[in-house]
Amino acid sequence: MSEPNRSLRAELIAARQHAYTADAQRAEMEAELLEARAAAQRANSRAARTQAEATVSHMAVAEVRRFCQMVIDDSIRTQAREQAQDTLAVLDAITPDTALPGDAAWHSVWLYGDWHWLTKNMTTPEREHAADAIARYDAVLAAMDGEDRTEPEDLRWWRD
Repeated sequence: MSEPNRSLRAELIAARQHAYTADAQRAEMEAELLEARAAAQRANSRAARTQAEATVSHMAVAEVRRFCQMVIDDSIRTQAREQAQDTLAVLDAITPDTALPGDAAWHSVWLYGDWHWLTKNMTTPEREHAADAIARYDAVLAAMDGEDRTEPEDLRWWRD
């Protein structure tokens, strides 16, 4: 073999080695990128699962509260009303005073809608449920503002 052919062959081998090395490095970087994306997706799924579990828990507590309020409002049995009041007291003691999913929406309805007209055709338990949501969210807003305010005026107009 002549000298120029050997040199050309050596350069071709070096170029192939460089190409293979570059391909291997690119494949490793793609694998690392995919692993990072998978880790991010796992973290997102854990956060979503936690949020879903919290929402289910909040909704279950809200349903227990609603049921207890119905018993207090409608039951003629003194013992049943007392037990419902005790249950509500326990829930108040163990659940933080935070807004539930949907409370902000009810608060927006209270602020920007015709509250009296909207609630006129609701049943009393439905009105109470909506008013409780508004009061909870208003309490959270008051705490964020550092204010000590009571429930919004005329929120429970049907009690007057």
